[in-house]
Amino acid sequence: MANTVLATAGKRLVGLSAVFIASAVVSGCSGPIMNACTAIGWANTLTVTLDGGTDDVSLVQLCIDDECSTPAPSQPYSDEHAPGEILWPEDLETYTPDPRAVELSYFASKINDHSWEIALSMSSPENVTLRAFSASGIVLADEDVTLNWVRVGGSERCGGPEEAAPVTLEIAS
Repeated sequence: MANTVLATAGKRLVGLSAVFIASAVVSGCSGPIMNACTAIGWANTLTVTLDGGTDDVSLVQLCIDDECSTPAPSQPYSDEHAPGEILWPEDLETYTPDPRAVELSYFASKINDHSWEIALSMSSPENVTLRAFSASGIVLADEDVTLNWVRVGGSERCGGPEEAAPVTLEIAS
């Protein structure tokens, strides 16, 4: 009889252990993993509206301190896949990335003759300088602007893309 009691107690202990392990695994799914932020990156945007003589404008640029936007890269359609690189730990000491693959922070894209969009990588600066240039590099407009950003996606906890109210840049005629 003592063996029966011991066997029953052992089975209960094993059963309780299994229940404990299962509840730990299940409760782990409702913990930090389920609350993980899914967005790993986004671009904030600013629309710049040009007013005045826009015929000579070939570039609109946004600058934050000494870093300025560049024209958005254009990539013609290609059936070829971009080549990938495999790096081994010993390669990291001497590796230099291809400069064409380096991500820039700010890109300017012409929407139409009176509108440009600036994409900023997860950056929402308060004070920026906006400039409009002619094709020959002459500055047609130069203005310091204060921006107010509003989140338009994601969540308060995880963040997400933001937009600033459109800014008008006056081009002298």
